Parts: sequence; structure tokens; C-alpha cells
Amino acid sequence: MFQTASHGASRLIRRTYPDVFHSRWMAAAYDAWSRVEDLTGEELFVKCGGLTFGPENDATLRATRDALVDCGIAHDLLSREAVAERFPALDIGKGVVGIYQADSGFLRADRCLRSQVDAAQKLGAVVHEGRKVIEITETGGGVSVITDHGIERFDAVVVTAGPWMGKLLPGLQLPLQVMLRQTTYSGVESEERFAPGQFPVWIHHPTDHYGFPSDGVLPGIKVACHHGGPEFDPAAPDRPVMDELADSVRAHARNHIAGLSGEIISAKACLYTVTPDERFILDFVPGSQRQIVCSGCSGHGFKFSALLGELAVAMARDGRAHPEAGAWRFARFG
Repeated sequence: MFQTASHGASRLIRRTYPDVFHSRWMAAAYDAWSRVEDLTGEELFVKCGGLTFGPENDATLRATRDALVDCGIAHDLLSREAVAERFPALDIGKGVVGIYQADSGFLRADRCLRSQVDAAQKLGAVVHEGRKVIEITETGGGVSVITDHGIERFDAVVVTAGPWMGKLLPGLQLPLQVMLRQTTYSGVESEERFAPGQFPVWIHHPTDHYGFPSDGVLPGIKVACHHGGPEFDPAAPDRPVMDELADSVRAHARNHIAGLSGEIISAKACLYTVTPDERFILDFVPGSQRQIVCSGCSGHGFKFSALLGELAVAMARDGRAHPEAGAWRFARFG
């Protein structure tokens, strides 16, 4: 069963993490997406290279390079001038360096979701849309899922309720915050100049702004900030667009990107479900080997989602967690 906060045309995928744990797991995530592409026959991953940039003494930038070195992941350290030569539309600024990693790019998020559901149905899965899950209980060697359409029983259940996780499983007292975030598409003077290969995905530290090349689906380029926006009730009827955040993101983009038209083509709100350490939750409900929780993706989970799905299925089948996934377990919360 699932409920998702993810939507939109694109999600960033990268090997550049400021910690060795996620950098190593990203190798498995890339492999998982390759398997999904093979299964669905869809092109889901657009490889265009990625640049992480910031002041040379920035702690996150240093940790990112250390993790790349520790994991043996090829990368280039680029000056401002070298970045401008490779990507003329991008100016990282004075006193700033960039880490370029060629395997980065973006996933076609809407296509990923549609194609995976279609593939699951072809393999025999039954998809029920528009059903409200009221409660999940475990008795008699199985799990009962109570919905507004009745009760269904399963051998095991993987719960991926996104921002509704805390409301669905209140007894777990999960340390989750649901935060309102926003993505913006900025108009450009030339789509060709920002095509994949001509322009990378990018992340700027310490501001945590990030952006994409043209995705070929929506006009302009996607720019956003990992932070910004208040805590939010996912049951609220509307997710408001935050004009001040759109203006802030546009101002940041204009400082670093040449060739923007100045127009905001669209701005859409989304939700992050955030854990205190911004690491995911992938674990059994305490005392159970039939209920698996996958949540708290904290705004960077989509790139891992194919892998998390495989790990969750293995847990449901085998009744045990992967031995190297301990950093995603409940125990770290005490």
C-alpha cells in the first residue's frame, strides 16, 4: 500500500552525498533503476552530469568530496573558470569551487511512477486507487488493512504513506515533521542552451538551492530550495504557493545562471516528510515481522525509491532486514 507526496516531471539522482553510507548505497540505487528500465522498456534516467558547488571551505562540500574519494567514485574538482568553460550558462561565483560527477542526472518522475504501476499490474498486482486506509492491525498470522471499502487481509504489508504516516500509525510516535516545500520553473531565453548535456543538474552549498536542465516536458528550467516553508498538515485541502519563496529562488538563480527570461512559468507546492537526521526509515514495526514501514525520505528519497522497494519486498518475504541498512532503522531514535 502506498501514498505519495512525489509528483512532477523530474527528480535529481546523484552519487554525490556528504556521507559514505548514502554514497555507497547509491551504487545499488542506480542498479535498481536499470532493472526498472529493463522491466518497463521506458527511458527513466537522463544522464547529464551534476555539479555540486560552494566555498572551498564549506563543510558539506568537503564531506562530499571525502565520501567520493572513500567510495572510489570518479569526479572532477573544477574552478569557477573551468565550470564556465564547460557550462557557459552557469557562474558559480568568486571564491567557489565545484565538484563535477558525470553519472548524475534526473529521473522522469511521473513516468517512473506510471511505468512501475503498469509493470506491477502486468505481473499480477492489483491496484486499488482512491481508497482511504483507516487502520492496520496484525492478528492470527496475518495483517488486516481496514479501508473505507472494507477489510482485506495480507501475509505482510509495506506501508509507504508519506506525509500521512504519522496519522496512519500514531502508536509508533514517529519523529516526523511534514514540511511545505516548493518547486519553480523559470523561463529561459533558449531551451537549447539548457538541454541535458549543455547544462547539468546542480546543487549549491550552503544555501541548498538546486536545479535541473530543461526536462523536455515543461518549458523553462526547474529551480528549488531544499529548505523554506512551514510545517504543514497533509490533510489540508490546499497546498498554497509561497510567492516570497518563488521570488527568493528566482533571485538566487539569476545570480548564477545566464539566459533566464525573468519569468516564473510555474510554482508548485509539495510536501517533505522529514526525520530529525534526514535519513529514511526502513524497518519492521516493533514486535512484528509482517509490517514494514518505509518513510521519512526528507526530500531526497525518490532517487532511492526503486532500491527501497526491492529492500522492502525482501523484508516482507524473508522476515528480516538487510544487515547493512541499519542507519535507516527505528533504533537510532532511542
